[in-house]
Amino acid sequence: MTINIDPIDNISVDISNIRTVVNLFDNFDDPFTTGKVANFNLTDNSIGNGEINIVLFDQTGEGAPITVNNFINYVNGGRYDYSIIHRSVVTPTPFVIQGGGFTVNNLTLNRVPTNSPIQNEFSEERSNVRGTIAMAKLGDDPNSATSQWFFNLGDNSGNLDNQNGGFTVFGQVLSQRDLNTVDAIASLPVVNASSLNSAFNTLPVNPKNVDVNNPSLNQDEDFIRFESITVQDVAELTFTVERNTNPEVVTATIDTEGNLILDYGSFLKTPLYRFQNQDLPGTYLFVGEEERQNILRNFRNFKEEGLAFKTASQADGDTIATGETDITIKATNLLGESVRDTFNINVTGNIPENENQDQLIRFNRFQNRDIPGTYLYAAEEESRSIRQNYTNFIEEGIAFYTYGADANLGQDIYRFQNTNQPGTYLFVGEEEKNSILANYPQFVLEGVAFEVAI
Repeated sequence: MTINIDPIDNISVDISNIRTVVNLFDNFDDPFTTGKVANFNLTDNSIGNGEINIVLFDQTGEGAPITVNNFINYVNGGRYDYSIIHRSVVTPTPFVIQGGGFTVNNLTLNRVPTNSPIQNEFSEERSNVRGTIAMAKLGDDPNSATSQWFFNLGDNSGNLDNQNGGFTVFGQVLSQRDLNTVDAIASLPVVNASSLNSAFNTLPVNPKNVDVNNPSLNQDEDFIRFESITVQDVAELTFTVERNTNPEVVTATIDTEGNLILDYGSFLKTPLYRFQNQDLPGTYLFVGEEERQNILRNFRNFKEEGLAFKTASQADGDTIATGETDITIKATNLLGESVRDTFNINVTGNIPENENQDQLIRFNRFQNRDIPGTYLYAAEEESRSIRQNYTNFIEEGIAFYTYGADANLGQDIYRFQNTNQPGTYLFVGEEEKNSILANYPQFVLEGVAFEVAI
């Protein structure tokens, strides 16, 4: 696997331009996938981790788009719902576990209805190695694959890459956690159930329910079944700013769309990122880069939702400077592989005066101790009222500096209170405000909270 790079051009810019936006997807590409991930959800979630997530290799060129589209057609038709792993071959060495051919529901065994066979898309760039998923097919017929697929338990490239036109690999497990579930299925005992179907001579069964010495299949959960298989679209790559040699010259941030935002001449350059508390859905936290990294490392209950907005880190606005800096961007694909690209930015021109620094207001952060992990951000006037009247809110210090609600110097940020969790708040821009008003009546609009850079 690899990630393709079209190097980012060096940038020379006058500080009066304030900002440059670079779409990083124009410079980085995973040639195998567009970001489709399949989720195989087991009915018995005690087997491994209860699910297998697969990165699908759907991209034209290096991927197998015909095969992936065929797989998705079966998924969208619900034909893999309650499908089983009907074949497990682990001796003399781990080989494959196979599914996609049969369903069991209410102890009724059915074949998966199949579409027409598809064209073989084998490529040596997508080899039958451990952790990959490939299409099964008939012997001596390379273009006979329909619904059945298998997971490679070991490196089968020497065998499966070189027979019957090669077996088409169309995906790979997303993580070690997913591979652990594949291995857990492979570790289950097998029985000869060829009396049910000739393909079931190595049928894996659930040892919690089946006596393998005297096997009798009496309930659905005797089989290894997938309640459902679904496919979702995610970003094929994630990006981070790994290095910025002179952050006073340029503030570099990346939004949720993969845009690199380079700020030069703005006095509001400090990014704040939004997290939702998964333990209390609908409650949020906004933090700077250092705290963001700590949360990502240590607080898995907080889910990052991306760059929220930009404020200032000091009372007179963020520093504006001219000069040069080197920026290194790290791109990581869904399988955890990374590449890097470094480019130079040269900012020139006359540094402007901050004529509006006296309109910057301090905002403080309070945590609601009645609902730990929920936060409020308030200007000094409201902060005084909170300190005097709402002892359940604990002040944690200065959060940021930005313009007040009526300054007309930035983009409006609106405050909502979540009535399902009174005393918890969300801060959003204009577009999200309109969506919340239309779709989420539990959030009550309290007005413009402050103005920021977006």
